[in-house]
Amino acid sequence: MGLFEKISGKSQKGKDKQGLAEQRATPVANSNRDLWSGGLVSGLTPERLAAILDKVRYGDIPAEYLEIAGELEERDAHYRSVLSTRKHAVEGLELYVQAGSDDKAALAIADAVNEDIINHADCMDLIKNALDALGKGFSVNEIIWDTSGSRWKPETFIYRDPRWFAYDKESGVLSLRDAYGLELHPLEPYKFIVHEPNLLSGKQITSGLSFTALFYWLIKTYDVTSWAAFADRFGYPVRLGKYGRKATKEDIATLKRAVAAIGSDVGAVIPDAMAIDIIESKTTAGNSEVYEKIAEWADKQLSKLVLGQTASSEGTPGKLGDSQDQQAVRQDILKADVRQLEQTLNRDLVIPYVDFNFGIQEKYPKLRIKYVEPKNVQLIVDSVTKLVPLGFKVKAQEMHALLGLSAPEKDDDILTAPSPYAPEMNAQMPQHIALNASEIPHSASDTLDDETREGFIEISDDIVKVLEKAMNRATDFKSFETELQKLVTDWDAGKIARTMAIAFFKARAEGDAHFADED
Repeated sequence: MGLFEKISGKSQKGKDKQGLAEQRATPVANSNRDLWSGGLVSGLTPERLAAILDKVRYGDIPAEYLEIAGELEERDAHYRSVLSTRKHAVEGLELYVQAGSDDKAALAIADAVNEDIINHADCMDLIKNALDALGKGFSVNEIIWDTSGSRWKPETFIYRDPRWFAYDKESGVLSLRDAYGLELHPLEPYKFIVHEPNLLSGKQITSGLSFTALFYWLIKTYDVTSWAAFADRFGYPVRLGKYGRKATKEDIATLKRAVAAIGSDVGAVIPDAMAIDIIESKTTAGNSEVYEKIAEWADKQLSKLVLGQTASSEGTPGKLGDSQDQQAVRQDILKADVRQLEQTLNRDLVIPYVDFNFGIQEKYPKLRIKYVEPKNVQLIVDSVTKLVPLGFKVKAQEMHALLGLSAPEKDDDILTAPSPYAPEMNAQMPQHIALNASEIPHSASDTLDDETREGFIEISDDIVKVLEKAMNRATDFKSFETELQKLVTDWDAGKIARTMAIAFFKARAEGDAHFADED
């Protein structure tokens, strides 16, 4: 009996069907499942952060950690940027369905999965929200099923705040937190899509990128705070007021107001007996560089952590074949993200959908995320440029596709190789003479008769034989040169000269005849 039959049985039909269509992990105001938060990052100290991370390691309910992990994405521009880049790399890939087999029934099931899941209006939002697990270690999306029709299908997917969940200390299974207590409730089957990417062996909650990123973020936060204080203190020149020995208290007060006014109003009025000196700091720029270097170092560590490299944030744009910003996400990381997300979606969404509507299957259809290994365009172009003149054959259609260019139509203007003739010679040549080699009706070999062609073939064969003998006898380049000098004495120089003379003569004769016909 399939899952559909089990759930839709007479005794349980009403209850289970209704449960699938209802929300379970709902928010509750002023509780453990509150939508809002006052924030924990402001005033976060190393000691406090260490205490929170220790709680996570020991398996306590990590609500504080998950809140800080969320704030980290909100507050740190670099971390948010690189994490979004990693997510977008997966989101931008195409989805398709792989049927369980080639039989008619399996193909029909695959079509249903494609229609009800892949073509679902919220499918891309589901993928985006599922990838929230990269930062926090897990993500939960609740499925609201539409059971009103003959075919049960997802109505919508709702992202649930990770603070509402925790790992059971005994079983290690992710559970739903009770709204008003510390109890944990198991997640109902077929209701939740739980993505737990295997980013690090060990505890799932500590494998999220935020667990490591918080360390570098805290260093950068203290660094930037000190940098701002340094700039505030030494970024402005010192304003030194001078007054004479006979100055009164009123005169000194006037001078103080004038010095203060220079900082805000840029100008001040003082008596002739007084003076104000502006003293510029000569060491400020050099001293501030250390703060900038620390901040850059922290950002580089975050880039390595999230993307696997720093090239995407430091590379030079505009280079042909730069693998789209040097493949912003390292390809082994992207491939792992794709495959793990596929496993989650097939386990928690596709299989339940198929069981509901078609019963348990021996082979299930699979939702696939189309990943294509990137190609080094620059290397391919360079290789083709060098190999084609040597006789290497390449399909023009493949090069068009590789470069993202369409094939030219009949009446399109075509870019061709520049003329080998000097500009002044081009002006003297008849306009009808083709400069594109592909348009020349006859090659040089076509002007030779059979006798002359055979002569060339014999000569080339002789050359190849001589070179092979020399290479086989030689032990190094010097000995190869010596052997080559010995063997060339066997060549028939007269035969080579006669064949070349005939070829040049016939080529010249054909050219003259061609121009004579045109005249």
